[in-house]
Amino acid sequence: MNVIVLNGSPKGAKSVTLQYVAYIAKHFPAHTLKTIHISRRIRHLERDVAAFDAVMDEIRAADAILWATPVYHLLVPAGYKRFIELVFEKNAAAVFDGKPTAVLTTSIHFYDHTAHNYLHAICDDLAMRHVGCYSADMYDLLKAPERKRLAAFAALMFTEMASQRPAHRQFPPLVWSGGTYAPAGSPIPWTRVAGGSF
Repeated sequence: MNVIVLNGSPKGAKSVTLQYVAYIAKHFPAHTLKTIHISRRIRHLERDVAAFDAVMDEIRAADAILWATPVYHLLVPAGYKRFIELVFEKNAAAVFDGKPTAVLTTSIHFYDHTAHNYLHAICDDLAMRHVGCYSADMYDLLKAPERKRLAAFAALMFTEMASQRPAHRQFPPLVWSGGTYAPAGSPIPWTRVAGGSF
């Protein structure tokens, strides 16, 4: 299976997160894991249409996607969020449609679930087939039981990615209901305008 790893760490190849990906790649050589350093290259991807399109081409050609990122301040790094925004801004969501996907995060186990829920919701919005999340502590690779747990997750992840089982949407889409905001006692109604400001 050809899996594209979307690396969310600004540290690129030196990130702790990628050491977990490297461990998976070493123990599952039948699968190809190719890493794209998203956060490290985000300014380039914003400015260079050809570079962004090249990333989309690689995702389109992949069998599956692994979102691999550290958790910073309860969520993913800003560059990772910006990449997700670019996907929607550039109308590239169809590239992800139907692809199996999983999430791997590294942190100190403080509110990892918020980052997992965020990425799961993004996968739902992209019509991907989400198969699971894995939360690793920064030093888990130094512990034999945690390495065993990571290998078990990876085995299940590859099995589920290869299956044709449908995944259900966990998070419903947000729908703008329109309307006008007028604070109590304000003589001027506040209206939402293009760009999201009031």
